[in-house]
Amino acid sequence: MSDNEGKKPSDKGYGGYGGSGGGYSGGSYGGYGYGQGYPGYSNYGGGGNYGGYYYGYGYNYGSNYGGQDRTPQRSLKDYLLILRERIWYFVVTFFIVFVGTLLYTFNTTEIFYSESRLQLMRDNPKILANIDLEDNRIAGAEDFKTQVTVIQSLSMANAVADRIKDEDRIRFMAPFKERLGFSRELTLPEVLMEYRSISGIRSTMLIRIGFYHPDTDMAALAANYYADEYINYNVRLNIDASMRAVEDLRIRADQQSAVVDEIREELVAYREKTNRTSLRRDENIEAQELFNLNSKVSDAKSMLDMMENRWALVQEYVAEGKALWDLPFISSRPRVANLLQEISDQEVQLSGLRKRYGPKWPLLIQTEKTYEKTQEELDEAIQSAIQETRVEYVETKRNFEQSTKRLVEKEEDIKELQRIGIDYERLEDKLAVNSSLLSNMLHSLEQQKNNIALVLPNARIIDKAFPSIEPARPDVGVNLAIGVVGGLFLGLALVFVVAFLDDRIKTAFDIETSVGLPLVGIVPRIKRLNSLEKARAVAANADRRVTESFRAIHSALKINEASRNAKVIVTTSTSPSEGKSFVTTNLALTFAIHGEKTLVVDGDLRMPNVAKSLEIDDNQGINQVFDNEITMDDAIVKELYPNLDVLTAGGKSKNPTQILNSPRYEQMIHELRERYDRILIDSPPIGAVSDVLTILPHADGIIYTIKFNAVKRKTAKANLRRIIESNTPVFGAILNQISVAVASYYYANYYDKSYQDYYQSEDEPGIEDQRKDPAGEQPESSEEVVAANTDEDKK
Repeated sequence: MSDNEGKKPSDKGYGGYGGSGGGYSGGSYGGYGYGQGYPGYSNYGGGGNYGGYYYGYGYNYGSNYGGQDRTPQRSLKDYLLILRERIWYFVVTFFIVFVGTLLYTFNTTEIFYSESRLQLMRDNPKILANIDLEDNRIAGAEDFKTQVTVIQSLSMANAVADRIKDEDRIRFMAPFKERLGFSRELTLPEVLMEYRSISGIRSTMLIRIGFYHPDTDMAALAANYYADEYINYNVRLNIDASMRAVEDLRIRADQQSAVVDEIREELVAYREKTNRTSLRRDENIEAQELFNLNSKVSDAKSMLDMMENRWALVQEYVAEGKALWDLPFISSRPRVANLLQEISDQEVQLSGLRKRYGPKWPLLIQTEKTYEKTQEELDEAIQSAIQETRVEYVETKRNFEQSTKRLVEKEEDIKELQRIGIDYERLEDKLAVNSSLLSNMLHSLEQQKNNIALVLPNARIIDKAFPSIEPARPDVGVNLAIGVVGGLFLGLALVFVVAFLDDRIKTAFDIETSVGLPLVGIVPRIKRLNSLEKARAVAANADRRVTESFRAIHSALKINEASRNAKVIVTTSTSPSEGKSFVTTNLALTFAIHGEKTLVVDGDLRMPNVAKSLEIDDNQGINQVFDNEITMDDAIVKELYPNLDVLTAGGKSKNPTQILNSPRYEQMIHELRERYDRILIDSPPIGAVSDVLTILPHADGIIYTIKFNAVKRKTAKANLRRIIESNTPVFGAILNQISVAVASYYYANYYDKSYQDYYQSEDEPGIEDQRKDPAGEQPESSEEVVAANTDEDKK
């Protein structure tokens, strides 16, 4: 011990009990080491496992009790206890959520899903050879997403809605007629927009077009209509673009034709005037035209030879039954090339399907029909190419003949041409240029008109939608999983929300963290005893768990340096009816049983309870002493039990604060210190009155009694702050009136079933029984009884 051990409790700082080493600072418990000012336990000894009290709960008291600046944390066991205490909140919530999910799952309307798939072509089909149209080529992800968005558009939904007619429309809309009263009825396009599912397949040029509907046939119908309408949309888009281009070309051709007609009229008028059919300004020009005519004849002859060769090849292949698409000038035509590519793809697909399925498989039959249709289209395209080749041959031959004839005419008229004037030459040249331009326009116009019928879409259907057998919604497995997970989550959430809102003290964690006190011990609730019997429970050994709990509290106080040497101990509580008088009397009996001369002082002069609970006459006590009616020796009830004396209040006091604040009261406590080893003062609750603050300067320490599940943490903490400001040590808190059932899972280290063999048996005699000899002889002396109990404890 330090040299400060002998200082009075009222001295500021209470620097004893620990000295420079802090008591057991290097051991397991760490000792008290009260520093100057005693600022909220900040200087409790340090260096040990817990640096202060260690009561078996595994909490590290941190800066308040250990000197290592740690904060206690809730363990997993604490959370499990919170769940255990409110298990029915969890069970009911889980049941409601899970049953609700089951009811929803098995009562909701089944929704079926059907899906078709489209393949987009990367390159736009070639429609007009010499006219630029809007580019629909899919060059990247942006273009692909654009096409997906087109399918998702309202205009596409309107187009699909227009295709659903009569009975199909009624059947399609029937499930959506019954809606909530405040919701308007959806239109068909709105239903199509809400229940369709359109998305691209990653890393492909494929698009999924799916639809959800309670009727499996309607789901497949809508998905297929969406695919068809998208293809029709692309075809219409290309045809419209082609028609606009053709119309523009026709207008330009009409304008050019008017110009040519006007020039011709001028030439006719000039011929009539000059009586000539052709004029040249000089012979060089005429010779040049003659040279050009020769060149044209030569070119026409070359073209004629080539066309004769092509036509001969065509006739030869036709006669020999060869495939005309082997000819490059036939296979290079756009329509023929595209159809050949489609046939190649379809042959590959047919080969795969024939290997996987039988000849009656619907998809195989459908593919074979598509293949036959494509073959027919190819034959038509070949025939069209043959006719075009023949027309080109006839036209080339006629062109050659005309060129030859014109050359002859020019040679005859060359001399006459030299006398023609400049104006006629200008008109003739102008006519030739404009006529050639007009001819090219008309040729292109006719060609484009023929190509409009050959417009191809830039997408094709890969898979058509078929009615589904299994519903897509509700997904029973997923819903049940959601019900289980949701029930667990909401149940746990409700449990911990209720626990968070519950501010009552019920665990060691609440006392040690929220209130800020170490837990000295816990006392179970006694149901079978009345209030008078409870006050003497330890003496009568009425409940073995209660007896053992007070023995544990006694041991906890003895192992700590400060409480071991404290003579005057005040017991208080936050509010009335928390059992502080019960704790005071039984703790005093425990000290007395262990051989210490003990005095119980009823310090509650407003509502005295000690005399009543111990069945003592309360007519002589502190009030009578201070009124000088009796002496203190007369007021003390001696040897109520061996080593236990009682000083009652002597009834309710009219002026309790005057008595407690008087120097005489301090002198009385000082005198009692000389007589007794332990003095336990039962003080009023601090939450009700402030009398306990008047008593504290005369005390060595305080024991704070807290009733289980009755006191709010904030209230207890606020009142404890007032006690701490008095600079009087608080040895800790006692949790009172906890049921054994609750204690078994809150404090298993105290109430484990395996401990019951170590408790006293129910028929073991208490201190009351030990005072009398079983044979009816004279009672033993107090010293003998105490010595016997002490020897038993040592064993």
